[in-house]
Amino acid sequence: MKKLHLLKTFIDIFWFFSIIAIVGITIVTPFMLFSSEPFDLPVKVNGERITVIDIPSKILVVFLSVASYFFVYGIHLLRKLLDLFSKRQIFEELSITLLNKIGKCFVLASFITSIPAFFYNVIFKNNISVDFGGGFESFFFTASLGLFFMVLSEVFRMGKTIKEENELTV
Repeated sequence: MKKLHLLKTFIDIFWFFSIIAIVGITIVTPFMLFSSEPFDLPVKVNGERITVIDIPSKILVVFLSVASYFFVYGIHLLRKLLDLFSKRQIFEELSITLLNKIGKCFVLASFITSIPAFFYNVIFKNNISVDFGGGFESFFFTASLGLFFMVLSEVFRMGKTIKEENELTV
């Protein structure tokens, strides 16, 4: 259980800084959208700097903000899941539902970030490049992480069924 407490501590620290970032995003995004001046904030998508001047770049900033909200909501659900695990509520319906929701949040955040950025680069920068980078910001990493949580949800559902069947046989 020490590893679970260590994981919960790390996730709580990450959650704290994510909330600060979300507050910053919520405050700065409207200024970026309604200002006609170029913003000198380092907005980067897949390692490429975006200058927020025109309507398409502003739409991209909206997508990035929404993706950030989904990702942070997934982290919030992960905190709830870790609380359930610390209370030894492993094969409960709530745990299974949380795992599935976490996966959906991460996959959705990954798609909301990567697909508009790809089209922005193709249409407005005439750059048809796909970044298969292996970092934590990679589309494949976050989508795979989300799918992992969804698969884990199904495994827990099977475990719950087996547990219930074993409890019925005496």
